[in-house]
Amino acid sequence: MDKLQEKKSNAKAAYIKARNEWENIRTIEDIKGDFEKWKAFCERKRDCILLGVRI
Repeated sequence: MDKLQEKKSNAKAAYIKARNEWENIRTIEDIKGDFEKWKAFCERKRDCILLGVRI
């Protein structure tokens, strides 16, 4: 059970980090930002969803 909680907390921390990195590179002209950052953000979000982490 502790390993699951650790995985969940690590996944949420990675999601927050990826979200912040993606948000920092977006501009008014380029609202989507960098594709690689967007892809990493989506992968971290998917990891959270698979583990049942509420985001």
